[in-house]
Formats: sequence, C-alpha cells, structure tokens
Amino acid sequence: MLWSIEQVEGMLGVLKTSTDKTVIYKCLVKLRTDLVKDKDGIVLFRTAGGVPVMVRLISKLNEKIMEVVLSILGNCCTDEQACIEAVECKVIAPLITILKTIPNPLIQCRACRMLGNLAKSKKASLFLNVHYGAIAPAICHIIESTSAVQTRIMAFRVCRFLLISSQFYKHFLSSNGFLQLMRIFVAVMKNNEAPKESPQDIEVSTLIGLKRNQHREKYFEEVARNLEGVRSDIFDYQMLKNSTRNNEYVMPKEQEAIELASEILKCLMLLSAQQIGVRAWEVLSRNTSFAPIVYFVKEDSEQRSSALKILSNFCKDPCAFYMLSTADAIVAACELLMAVNMAKPLSESECRHCVNIISTLSADACSRSKIRRCGALRKLVAMIRDSHSQSERSSLFHILNNFQYDNISMELLLYEGLVPMLVRELNDYLTSDEDHHRRRREERMQGGKKRKLVDPTTPETLSKFSKTQESTIGSDFESPSSSPRSYRTTSPCSSRSMSPVCSNLLANDDDENYSPACSDDDDDDDDIKTTTTNNDSRESRIASNRAQPANVMDLLKLIDEGTETIDDTLSDKEDLDELSSDVPPKLQQLRNQAGDTIDVIENLIYRITLMINKRPELGKPETLDTLIRAINIFGANNNFANALTNILLESQFFAQIIKHGVVHQLYQLTKVEEMRKDGFAFLETLTNVGESNYGKEELVRLLRSEADLNAQQRAAISVAYIIKSHRLLYQFLYDGNALTLLFDMLLRKKSDNLYADEAADAVTAMSRFTLGITLPEHEVDEPNAIICSTQLKSSTAPLHDNCDMRFLVHRDNDEDVNGVAVDEAVEETLSIGFNKQLLCDTSEVFNKMLNSDFREGHKGEIQLRDYTASGLRYFLHLISCHSRHQSMPDYAALLQAFEMSRVYIIPELESLLHERLIEFLDSHNCLRLLEWALKNYHAELTETAISYYLCATLSSQDKLLLFRAAEDSTYAREWFQLLNDAVYERCRSTGY
Repeated sequence: MLWSIEQVEGMLGVLKTSTDKTVIYKCLVKLRTDLVKDKDGIVLFRTAGGVPVMVRLISKLNEKIMEVVLSILGNCCTDEQACIEAVECKVIAPLITILKTIPNPLIQCRACRMLGNLAKSKKASLFLNVHYGAIAPAICHIIESTSAVQTRIMAFRVCRFLLISSQFYKHFLSSNGFLQLMRIFVAVMKNNEAPKESPQDIEVSTLIGLKRNQHREKYFEEVARNLEGVRSDIFDYQMLKNSTRNNEYVMPKEQEAIELASEILKCLMLLSAQQIGVRAWEVLSRNTSFAPIVYFVKEDSEQRSSALKILSNFCKDPCAFYMLSTADAIVAACELLMAVNMAKPLSESECRHCVNIISTLSADACSRSKIRRCGALRKLVAMIRDSHSQSERSSLFHILNNFQYDNISMELLLYEGLVPMLVRELNDYLTSDEDHHRRRREERMQGGKKRKLVDPTTPETLSKFSKTQESTIGSDFESPSSSPRSYRTTSPCSSRSMSPVCSNLLANDDDENYSPACSDDDDDDDDIKTTTTNNDSRESRIASNRAQPANVMDLLKLIDEGTETIDDTLSDKEDLDELSSDVPPKLQQLRNQAGDTIDVIENLIYRITLMINKRPELGKPETLDTLIRAINIFGANNNFANALTNILLESQFFAQIIKHGVVHQLYQLTKVEEMRKDGFAFLETLTNVGESNYGKEELVRLLRSEADLNAQQRAAISVAYIIKSHRLLYQFLYDGNALTLLFDMLLRKKSDNLYADEAADAVTAMSRFTLGITLPEHEVDEPNAIICSTQLKSSTAPLHDNCDMRFLVHRDNDEDVNGVAVDEAVEETLSIGFNKQLLCDTSEVFNKMLNSDFREGHKGEIQLRDYTASGLRYFLHLISCHSRHQSMPDYAALLQAFEMSRVYIIPELESLLHERLIEFLDSHNCLRLLEWALKNYHAELTETAISYYLCATLSSQDKLLLFRAAEDSTYAREWFQLLNDAVYERCRSTGY
C-alpha cells in the first residue's frame, strides 16, 4: 500500500481525537506494519507530524499501546531528524520512567531499542548526558532482572553506545553493570556437560596482588630462587601438575544466545579500554572469570580478533592480572602464535595482541611455567629473527627479559641465537637516525655520564679482577625477589604486574541505524614507553656483579581509531570484526612504562654474561665492537660496561680479544676525559687475565704463530698494552720478539700495513704507563715574568748601543737586505756588531781571544763559519738579556746558541738554553735534537730525544711520521739501537 501524506495526517488525526483504546491500537498497528517500515515511510511519517503524536501516546498506561508506540518511535529514531524532534518533544523523561517501572520484558526491549537508537544519534545523544545517573541503574536493573534474551541484547546495545561517555561509564560501574555483564556472559558460555570441580577459597591478596604490608620476599621466594632459577623443569612440574586446561565454556547452540554473547563482546571491547577501580576488580575476581573471553582465542573462532583485543586492553590494568592468569589467557595466546597451517592466518594486529598478553603475564613465575610448557620460547625467538617491526621486537625482548633468572630457559634462548639478535638490535639502535632513537640516546648520554656513584661501601683500592670474580659466584641463582636492587614492588611469582594506561577508547564504533525492516527482533550486528633504569655505578660493578632487577613488561600502547562505512542506513549489521579491527596508528607509538628497548637489551646481555656457560658468540668481534660503541655513547656507568667486564674476565675469549684488537679500542677510551678511569680499569682487567698462566700461554702461542702474521702483530700490540710486570714484559719483548714486531710495524713504509697506528699507541702506552718513561720537567715561567720585546729576527737592528767589534757568520737562507731577497751574487757572509767588554765579562774564552795576541784581538772580529745569523743573534742577545721573548727563534737557532754557550763556557747560559730545548721540543725538531746530541756526544739530550720518541703523546699518524723520518737519518742505526736499549734497560732495572 502506498501512503499519501493526507492519509497519514488523517490517521494521526484519529489518534489525536479518539479515546477508544481499541481504535488507537489498530491505527498504531496499521502505521507500524504498513508505513513505518522503511526509510521513505519514516520520512513521510515524520513530515506528517507523527513524532509528537507518538511522544504524547507513550505515556498511555495501556501496555499494548505503549509497546506499539515504542516500536514506531524506535523505527523513527533511525532517522537523524526524527531523533532530534523526539528529544525536543521531551521523550527522554517518560522513556526512563518506563525503563524503571514497567517490568514487561517486551516493553523493556522496545524501550531499550529506542534508547539505543537515540544514543547513536550524535546530536540527540547530547540530550542524554544529564540523565546518565538514572539511565545506568535502570539498564543494569533490567539486565539483572529479566530473563528475556532479546531484552538483554537491546539493553547491552544501549550500554555499548553510551559507554563511550566517561560519565555513563562511572554510573555503569557503580551500578555493578560490569559484574552483571560478566555473570551473564559466563552463564551464556557455560558448558553444562563439563564435569564440575569444587571451588577453591581464594584470598583477596591473591586476587589483586600482595598486600601493601607484605614483603615480596615472603611470596614464593624460595620456589623462585631455588627452583625456577636453577631447575625450571622441576618448578614447572610442581606448579602445574594439578592444573588442567579450562573446558568449562563452549559456544552456545541457540542463535539468540550467540547474538547475546556477540553483543557482550562489543561492550567488553569498550570496557577494556577504560580504567577500572580496584574494588570492582576484587568483586569480579571473586564471582566471575575471563575464561569465556579466552574461549574465543582459537584458530577457528570468528570473534578471535575481538577477544584478543579485549584481553590485550585488559592487560593495561594491573588489577586484571589475576583474572587473566587464571583464565589461561597466556596459554591461548601462545598456542595461537605457534599454530601452523591456519585457515585464517593471524593478522598483524592479532599477533601484536598475543605478544602484548604474553608480555604482561610473563612477569609472573606461574605464567612463565605455562609459556615453557607450551614450548613458545622457540617461537618467540623466531619471531624476533623474522620481524621487521621495531615495536614488535621490543615487546618480544621484554618477554624474554622476564626469563633472565631461569638458567634452563636462557640456555635454550642462547641456543636459538639470542645473542646475535641482541647485538644486531643494539647496533641498529646505536646507529639509527630515527628521531626516537636519537632522542633516547641523548637522554641516556646525559644521564649515564652524570650518574653519581651509589655504593659507598666499595673501596676503590680493591682489585677489580678479584672483586668481579668473587661476585660472579652464585649470581646465576639469584631471583628478582632476592635482588637488592630490584625495582619491583612484588615478587616475580606474585599475581601483580605493571601495565601501561591505555587510551584507545573506541569512539562511536557503530554508525548504522537500527533497522525496523521486519520487526523489533531484528539483529544488531563492531605502544609503550618502558624505561628500566640500571643505575649501577662503575665502582659497584667492579665490587659486585650482583643480580640486576628484572625489568617490568613493556606493553604496546595502541591508538586505534575505529571507523565504519555505512552502506545502508537502515541495516543494523554491526559486524564484530569491524568493531575490533585495528587501524594502523597514525601517532608515534609511545612508552609510558619505566623502561625502553635499550634497557632490556642492556640487561639481557649483562645477564647472559653472568651465566656459567658462556656462549662463544659473546667473544665475537661484532659483539665486542657493539658493546664498546655503546660505552662510547652512554659512558661506563651501566650494564654494557658490566657485560664487557665479564667477557674480558673469561679466559676462553682472551685469544679472540687479542686477535680482534679489542685492547687498542679499550685504550682509546682512556683518551676521553670522562671515561679515562674506566678505560684503564678495562685494561687492568685484561692485565689480570694476560698475566695469568692461561693468558701467558695464549700470548706466547700467538707470538710464535708465524703462519698468522696478523695474530703475531696483534699479540705484540696487546703485550705492550696489558703486561705490567716488568720481568714478564721483558720476556715477551725480548724472548718473544714482541718489541721487534712493534718497531717493524712502525718503521715499515707500506700502505697495506693495517696495525701501524695501533703499534704507535701501544709503544706510547707501554712507555708511559708501564715503564714510566717521561720527559724531563722544565721550569714554568711565572705569570708576571718580564717578556722582552726585541725582534730577534731583524737582521739590521743593533744588538748593543756601543758595538766596537763584530762577528762574521753565514747569512741565513731567508735573510734579506732592506726588504729585498739576497741573490747568489751578494756575499754570503754577514757582519753582526757587539760590545767587546760585555763579551769579555761574560766569558773567559772571549776575554782571552780578544785581549791576547790572537788574530781576533788584532782585527776586532770573530769569524763563525759554522753558525747562522739567527743563532748568533739569539746567543748574543741572551748574554745581555735572559728574559723570554714574544716570538722565539726556530729550534736550529736554539741549538746553535746552546752549542756556542758550551764552546765559550758560559754555564748559566748553557743551563738556560738546555731548559728551553726541552720546553720547545716537538715532533718537528726531535730528530734535529737527536742528531745534534749524537754528533756532540751529549748523553742527557740523547736520552731526552729517545724518551720523546717513546713516550710523547702524539697522534698515531704523527708518531708514525716521527719514527719513519728517523729511519732515513744518518744516525738511524744508532737511534734504533738506543730505542731498544732504553726499553730493555727500563724493564731490567725494576724487573730483575
């Protein structure tokens, strides 16, 4: 039948004027069945003014009329404009009165359906805000009191639309709505055919964790320490021997019950995104279970994705830990991850939810037992190996971190290749250019290098080697609960866990309108900031490698935006898969826990190095290089340095450390002021190993391995760095030919020599820190000392006011006359005048020369063919002025002046010039000094030059140039012999 607007208005007129209930009822039924059944009919009915008439009739006391009116209004409210018109006609107040007072299930169902459609309207729902305090108790009362399945479905549908509001959510919880929802869900999913077990009495402290005044060590401490840490297989048997898989729940067979369960899942999706109080969890734990939700976590379940997301969201609340654990959520998640050949493979979001559940629950020892029994550890390692998502690998590492005190599990993880994965992840973290990694590195650099020492009981004078060795005994058996530095507030075996606060609220996930197409019985169908702080100081690491705290789980925080497309505004097919679908987060995944991936990697590597059986991967070059790179970036006050110390102490890695040149890398740390002390501490650790019997044998074997020249050279370099005993050092340098190898690397002029730079630093370190070779100290001028302003390089300025004699010397190569360069035609000699009396007073040699029957005295001139003008002018100037000059002459002039002071026997001037020769000695003039000293048999300056070659703190390239320049000298043989003699003599002087 096609309705016209006149017919509709006529029918509405009858409803307005008639007082006969039978007539009214028949008219309403006619409108409901023939007109208000599709979108066009609803618009025609609203245009004719039918909504206000229905609002007036809703208060009729006749239940039959009330039921049809609610049905019509429910259909009309699928239209946005009709919803607004209804709330403007003040339909909410009588609707709430009906919900609170009418016990008829059919009327309650119609009222809930209408209220749900009003709540779905964005504009109309604003009018409901002030009525949440009345709506929530009324809906909860209907849910609890009615037995009609359709009524409960509509009531839960209302809750689903209103739970988006935090105000309604609070009223819903205060009305015990969550408890009633879970009770009904348990009842619907209950498998009545399963055998019943007697319930166990459970203390409140086990429901939500330990009591505040209960120490963590008192709860499973002995079990966790003595069993899980050493023999987790026995621990698992004892913990799980009486446990069975929960088979109490099954999918209901009735279609209505299936629809009710689906609607409850939709409500749980929203409830799981909210923060629930401790009291609510305590009541829930006593009376309900999450096992019905876990039932859907299986391969063939259509609601698998929704159930996983609900459980994952509940993981954010620490109070939900007990219910998640007792429901075997971790077992279901593990089995789902390990399933193969699934008809519907896990999506990325489902895999993420499984990892999140395991990460949360693995903080508990009993849950870890279930993971081990499921055999999921291998799968977790394989997921890390194959994953291309940094956030996923982060969560997986957090799971493995909870097994750090379980030696058997750690052995399995190491066998599966955990160390290379940790090293790869750490290396990526250290070299990544991502903003998050860069910012995190800067934070750790600022915190790590400024961290204060926190263990005053550690005497710094104790041996690093002995303290570390003693502390490692028994470290493998410590549990998190026994660790003095544990940051946990509960035992690792307790039922408490820490979770991030999630804010992924599902906003208006159902945009379709409820369909009135057939009848009122139609269906309705919708990362984490972990920071673990390890504040162990360098001294506390040296004193004791005590067990570090087990890190709390790092849970993935997701910002999910649920959106749906509306194909048909009248179809109410609210697909649960769409409701639970994950949209890739647009915002950067954050962590709001006390930790980060880098902290977990740091702790895991450290714990691995404490194990009795050390994996060979720890001694590989990539592992050592990455650890040293981390120490360079973050400083040495962390567990990266602890781990490196433990590796260095292991004799089984000593040969690899020598061959790879780790000793040279450690020495580079001593060149950084902030890590100088730590660099020497690492070298001291290697010294203890190298001077032990095993270390000596390895060094001798490498030094004699002529087939492997690189190993020979690296062994010689390592000997120079780490051997501190002079007697032992002499044996290696002389008998082991290490010194010859070192000098060969320094003097070999080949571009393919890879270790010349290392040899240069090794010779310097050995000379300075082992043999104690130093340069003579020179007197430092006082700050207020007088500085002479005479320009020594000026060739025309007179050196005295009364010049009554002169010197004839060779002109310098750069001498000029009046600013013009002298060419070859100009005479090569230069005349420099000076005062005769001043010379005679200064030196007896000059006095005899100028005042006796010598040619110099008759001519009044002295010819000095072996000296230059600059050297002579400086010498003559120092006779009258011993002050320092603003610009000192070149080193050759200093040497000539020094030689003249010796020739003419002027002791005071000789002493002064000797100090200045030492003061201005550098890599450019060391060879000149050595050659002069050897030529003139000056033993003291020869020793000074040789000491400079050995102990000068030059860059590697400068030292190479220094040595290779001496190799081309006339005195190369004498120089090389002096170097060897200096080293051997210093070793013998104190070692024998």
